Amino acid sequence: MIYLLELIGVAFFAVSGVAASRAKRPDVVGAFILAFATALGGGVIRDAILGVPARSFRDANYLVAIVLGGLVALRLPGVIQRLGSTLPVADAFGLGLFNASGMVKALESGTVDPVFAVVLGAITGTGGGIFRDVLCGEMPALLRPGELYVTTCLAGGVVGLAAFWLGASLSAVMGITAAVTIVFRLAAIRYEWRLPAVQWDGGGGD
Repeated sequence: MIYLLELIGVAFFAVSGVAASRAKRPDVVGAFILAFATALGGGVIRDAILGVPARSFRDANYLVAIVLGGLVALRLPGVIQRLGSTLPVADAFGLGLFNASGMVKALESGTVDPVFAVVLGAITGTGGGIFRDVLCGEMPALLRPGELYVTTCLAGGVVGLAAFWLGASLSAVMGITAAVTIVFRLAAIRYEWRLPAVQWDGGGGD
C-alpha cells in the first residue's frame, strides 16, 4: 500500500508540474521536464537524507506514473478542475502523499527519531513543489506570506505519529497522515485560511 500511494503521489505531482507550466507556455518537452522535477524532487531529497539510493531512478513504474499524470494534465484537465483549480488541487494530493511517504520511510529506516520523521515528511512533501516553483520563477509556496503549506504537512505528520505511537501499522499511519494533510490543505485553499505574516520593523517596507 505504501508503494502504491507513493506512485499515486508521483502522478499528482506530475499533474501539478504540467499545470504550473501552462503560464510559461513551454513545449511538450518543457512541460514534462517540469513534471519530472516536481514528481521526483521530494523523494530524491528524502532518500539523500536517509542515505539510500533513490528508488525513483531504479523503478520504471515511477516513469509510468509521471507520464500518465502529465498526459492527464495535458488532455483531461476538466476531470480535476471540477474540484477546483488544477494546480492547487493536484498539489494538495501530491503534498499529502509525499508527506506521508517521507515520514513512513523515515520510521521504517529505524535511523531517524520519530519526531524528526515528521520533519522529514514535511521536507519530502514540499521538496517537489519547491523545484516546480523555482523553475517557474515563482516564490515557493512554503515561503509565501501566510500560506498554510508546510503547516499542513506538520499537522498531518503529528496526527500520523500519534497513530504510530498508539500501535497503528505503517500502512495505516501513511493513510492517516496523507488524509489529514490533504484535507487540511484543501480546506485552507477553499476557505482562504492563512497565518499572520511576520511584521518586520525598520525595513522601510509597506
